[in-house]
Amino acid sequence: MRTLRWDDGTTWDDPNARWGSPSYVLEPGDPGYQPPLPPPPPQPKQHHRIMSSNATPTNRIVLLALGHRINAGQITHGASVGLHHHPAATLTSRIKALEGDDAAAPGTPARSGSQLVFKTAQDSTGDAYAALNALSDGEVKTWLAGYRKVIQGLHGSSANTGWESAGFPAGSTAVPRSHAARDGLLNAASAYLSLHPSHEATLPQLSGPALAITSAQAMTLHTAMQGAFALIDTRQTAQSDAKAARDGDVEALFQEVSSTIAELDDLLPADDTRWELFGLNIPANPSPPEGVSDLTLAPAGSGRLLAQWSYAVRAEYYRLFLKRLGQDDEPVNIADPKDLEYTLKDLAPGTTVEISVVPMNAAGSGPASPTVTAIVPA
Repeated sequence: MRTLRWDDGTTWDDPNARWGSPSYVLEPGDPGYQPPLPPPPPQPKQHHRIMSSNATPTNRIVLLALGHRINAGQITHGASVGLHHHPAATLTSRIKALEGDDAAAPGTPARSGSQLVFKTAQDSTGDAYAALNALSDGEVKTWLAGYRKVIQGLHGSSANTGWESAGFPAGSTAVPRSHAARDGLLNAASAYLSLHPSHEATLPQLSGPALAITSAQAMTLHTAMQGAFALIDTRQTAQSDAKAARDGDVEALFQEVSSTIAELDDLLPADDTRWELFGLNIPANPSPPEGVSDLTLAPAGSGRLLAQWSYAVRAEYYRLFLKRLGQDDEPVNIADPKDLEYTLKDLAPGTTVEISVVPMNAAGSGPASPTVTAIVPA
């Protein structure tokens, strides 16, 4: 314990303070000492949001669909409601940044739009990986199998220092499974055969030309593998840059849509029917959504179907219904997604199903989509 001083900051409600003559404060280890209470957890930062009936969607496709509706309202009714800070031209430019501008020069990113530029870059990266797989699992693997046969004839079938000197990992005589390890073995094989040219061989194949197990051929394949790796790196960098650009455009659109709704919130009473001119809900008296006009089903792997549907004006979420013919008497509500697609999983292959989507908001349901029938893929 320590003696209390009038200026040491101790408060009257301190549970360890003992007031008297003399006054003192209990310290850790003293009988009756009460440790301080832990600080309260940090409170999450509060973000201002427009009324939930007109919350700005975070899904890119839904955000674009709403952006188009608001933009149409701006063009036709913006002046009459007094929109000043967020004119139609600004939102139009945000939409075009993502979807593309027909007035931009052909072949430019602005003409394509950042979401298509990203998708193209993503596909190009996939093509680069496919090219590496084809090279490594095809010509390279075949050549390494032939090289392995030559080394086995020289050093036997068991791993030993001879195999290691030929570039194989310690304790292994197998052709590596990873692309990088195969490339490393090609480089080592080229060096080994260069030092031992008498070990080079020509192996006949069941079809096609004979296999040249030579230092030069190993280096040719190694160079090709290096090129495939470099192409992937280049494509991945381009994809990363394209994604950053697309995500930046999505954020800019989100902010503009959100700010436009906020300005409308300042201009229109909560019960004003003109909210619907902008594709938005009347906050005080929302109307049910408009209908889902289109629904498609596509195979998404064994026991899976991908459902995609069109945007329903004023919808806050969608009810997805499934009916398995011969099993269900009525359609069953299996999910309530906010996005415009949903993958149905764990379905029995070969089952015939009927799918429909109903748009929803606080006011109730809108017209359902057409019912689509599909057979679950095996």
